[in-house]
Amino acid sequence: MNVHIERSEPSGKVAVPGSKSYSIRAAVCASIARGESAIEDVLVADDTGAAFECLEALGASASRQPGTVIVRGGNLHPADALQCRESGATFRFMLALAATIPGSTTLLCAPSLARRPVAPLLDSLRQLGVECEFDAAAGRAVVSGRRLTSGRVTLRGDTSSQFLSALLLSGPRLREGLSIEVSTPLVSRRYVSMTIACMCEFGVEVRVSADGRSYATPGGGYRATRYRVEGDWSAASALLALGALAGEVMVSNLAPASLQADAAMLMLLQRMGAAVSVEGASVTVRRSALRAVTFDLSECIDLLPAAAALAARAEGTTTLTGIGRAREKESDRVAAMLEGLRRLGIQSEAGEDEMRVKGGAGHGAVVSSAGDHRIAMAFCALGAAIGDVTVENAGCVAKTYPQFWHDVALLGVRVESDEQ
Repeated sequence: MNVHIERSEPSGKVAVPGSKSYSIRAAVCASIARGESAIEDVLVADDTGAAFECLEALGASASRQPGTVIVRGGNLHPADALQCRESGATFRFMLALAATIPGSTTLLCAPSLARRPVAPLLDSLRQLGVECEFDAAAGRAVVSGRRLTSGRVTLRGDTSSQFLSALLLSGPRLREGLSIEVSTPLVSRRYVSMTIACMCEFGVEVRVSADGRSYATPGGGYRATRYRVEGDWSAASALLALGALAGEVMVSNLAPASLQADAAMLMLLQRMGAAVSVEGASVTVRRSALRAVTFDLSECIDLLPAAAALAARAEGTTTLTGIGRAREKESDRVAAMLEGLRRLGIQSEAGEDEMRVKGGAGHGAVVSSAGDHRIAMAFCALGAAIGDVTVENAGCVAKTYPQFWHDVALLGVRVESDEQ
């Protein structure tokens, strides 16, 4: 569907949904744990749906109650076809988990996911003696899992932190644990900290060396528990940008001291001069005269679309650095934002690892989401400030935030969908 956005002055409060990253991590831990776990405030979206469907295909059971998913895990078996859809975390976490389950498991993924890197993880699994093959053209991976007692692997850390998280999450399935040496500087380190924190809630303590290059998980599995998922800062970033650009928006269900990398949105808004107030679990942002900044996104790369939207209305030229890996997300987010900003009359350019956006008034236009949820949400925020903006394929927000267009409409954003 396409969504048309008129210039708006949004005002009100919205509770952001649960964190996608924590929801999927907790689902994996609960599925490995023997016994019954309760996961509260799970995100209900395409990505988390893919994760739960894969885990159920592997033998876990998940019963959904209002606000909670009850997971019974522990008895896992191989599966013929795990449909990972477009979820990178699901695909990578399931690859590592399947390696610990004796037998052959096939994983399938959408074309956009098949283009994303996975080779370093496959290399580490092969170091454990696990046969695994990936056919990117077919979007198909086959893993011949084994009953592993212990293992030691070396992993590149400069492509995606999800590879390390995948190995850590499945490490407790090895009777004597798993040791991992990271051979290159680790990107998105905070996501690994999130993984370790989630594992701790399920009774597993990961040992990390002082230099952050060596990780070790004990064997023995997880302990079933009750776990609450905190709100998603990645989803919140577009709503907070909406407030800064067009009105006054309060976003609740947020943990200001969260380990989530995209909590850096607070720092970005403050540095750009936005009127921000934090009270408990709520953050309020009011329309402000924004100023250009230089901001490093290397550890919070999912903020690129929202940061570029803010930069489009800031006085001066904003430089966003550390953006290289944004080209390997659901879309090439650098190219998608450059093209969309160009259509809106905003000057922007990018080099290998930085983007420069010159703030301006802009004008209405049709922009493409590139099928990317983060791009669609960012152009909604910018569209409310500019007016007469149409976002193509806007339904892609269902990947992580199915209620997004409903929520922004409740805030007063004037949106109209062509969906019948």
